Amino acid sequence: MSLSERIRTAASDPDIVIGADGLLAAFNDAGILAPLDVLSASAIGRIRSEDDQDVLLAAALAVRGTRFGHVCIRLASQHDAVFVDRLEAVATDALPWPSPETWEAAVAGSPLVGDGGGDAPLVLVDDRLYLQRYHAYEDLVTGFIADRIGGGTRVLDPAVTGALDAALSSDDETGQTRQRIAAGAALSERFAVIAGGPGTGKTHTIAAMLSALAGIDGPFPNVALAAPTGKAAARLGEAMTDEANRQDGRGEFHHDESVRERLLSVEGMTIHRLLGYHPARGRFLHDRDNRLPHDLVIVDEMSMVSLPLAARLLSAVRDDATVVLVGDPYQLESIEAGTVLADIVGPAALDNQEKEGSSRPPIAGHVVVLDRVHRFAEGGEIADFADAVRIGDADEAIRLLSAGSDDLAWIRGDTGTDFGALVERITEHRTNLVELARDPGSIEDALRSLDGLAVLCAHHRGPQSVDQWRHLIEAALDEKYPGPRFGAEWYPGQPVMITTNDYRLNLFNGDIGVTVETDEGPMVAFGRGGIRVFPRSHIGDHTTVHAMTIHKSQGSQFTEVVVALPAESSRILTRELLYTAVTRASNQVTLVGDEAVIRHAVECSVERASGLGVRLWGSGRDGRND
Repeated sequence: MSLSERIRTAASDPDIVIGADGLLAAFNDAGILAPLDVLSASAIGRIRSEDDQDVLLAAALAVRGTRFGHVCIRLASQHDAVFVDRLEAVATDALPWPSPETWEAAVAGSPLVGDGGGDAPLVLVDDRLYLQRYHAYEDLVTGFIADRIGGGTRVLDPAVTGALDAALSSDDETGQTRQRIAAGAALSERFAVIAGGPGTGKTHTIAAMLSALAGIDGPFPNVALAAPTGKAAARLGEAMTDEANRQDGRGEFHHDESVRERLLSVEGMTIHRLLGYHPARGRFLHDRDNRLPHDLVIVDEMSMVSLPLAARLLSAVRDDATVVLVGDPYQLESIEAGTVLADIVGPAALDNQEKEGSSRPPIAGHVVVLDRVHRFAEGGEIADFADAVRIGDADEAIRLLSAGSDDLAWIRGDTGTDFGALVERITEHRTNLVELARDPGSIEDALRSLDGLAVLCAHHRGPQSVDQWRHLIEAALDEKYPGPRFGAEWYPGQPVMITTNDYRLNLFNGDIGVTVETDEGPMVAFGRGGIRVFPRSHIGDHTTVHAMTIHKSQGSQFTEVVVALPAESSRILTRELLYTAVTRASNQVTLVGDEAVIRHAVECSVERASGLGVRLWGSGRDGRND
């Protein structure tokens, strides 16, 4: 494309970079490189006097990679990787790809590239090419873990051991549950990971750990309880409150007053709040030069934590403090670059829990995977289907859906009587919510109804999207209740999701409430932390949530979920997305989608390039980085 042609094309396509030439122009024209990628590569090329087209293309692809969640790129596999990222019919075969051998040689000899020890903007390690700052993040996390797992173990106070045995041991012949093993490892090591799917008892294990520490003589450790989102942090803190206030069968507190006070002193907070993030400055108060004061740092929902945030958090932890990472490595990945928890948990911990011996890397002894699910009914089809999705067995997933059951149903597309019956059932649920919300004496029941059913979608817009389901439900409500009520700004029974953290009201991004009628007029009620009602004018950024994205549902649990998949495959449809959606339900799942789309989702895993798994385990998750 000539310069004049580029100028004419750019008038209608803002993604075309007019000044691009050579390989950057070719890949920009094909839609693979965005303007940010092209301009960044051109800028660092000028600064370092590098005009080799192969090197500049590699630099642009490294920048591009971070936008798709990759920590690094591998030049030899870029031809296939960019197609996987887009999942669109980009004619990559026709592009002028450099040969892998000459490409890697040119990159290795470029002044833009170093080994991480200097100020070169790119870093090449083996066949992995990083932006310098992402290599530094990975270096920091790897170094932190290596230092911690080589630091020896602590001997636990006998009172702590006894408390853990009482709370977490089983009656079988081993006497040791994985929860007990995990708790012991977390309190005796300086670094531990408690991994497991929904309902495996991760939060229960944390509560038992802190209860055991709170029950001994001597000072209670300074505990930080953090999570990446306000909703997850609040629920973690509330779990500690529930543990503190746990009662026995006679209605008496399980813990004595001193233990309760200690547990109630532990506050859940976001990682950003823990580190003292200053939005105006874009900096954290706590870093490697100003460490956190805590003795024990527990981070939940670690699967949602990106590599940059993990690096900043770990660098702020005191050298003598204990770090416990908690989460589900199979859930959706962080929005930013990295699959930190999955890389740390590693394939050996997931597949070879019982194997011992010197062949296992040192980190293996610091990772415990909880594998007994308590959320679903024993032998239930939801658990079986979730397992099939988790391991990528599309044939088994389709078999289970086709068989059908009381707790797992499949509707093939958005036409036909089955889909119509589903819409009617959801409308009845929302009608019941409206009726409860109109009664000032039924606020608690209205809030409880919100946890009964959720519609989860892959996309915000388009077929089977959040927007489509919202309009569908509100139109159905309009037919039942004459008058322009639904779809307006506020109406009784309107489910409301908070979209920004509000520490003043103790409302967090992802919290869901409902508009209700009260004796004082219309209010918005929330159930987390007890029933709380607020005037509508006090509610900040929010959205109506008759349906929500699967991403927004992370950390939530509902009695029933309807999982609505689009008619066509897309880049975000992965087994991690589907697994996350299905495991939000405790009793019933209804999946709406064509077989081809479901198979695609089950067979397509998140493939983010990273060196963290290689450095900790000797291989990447699922062998991708071997």
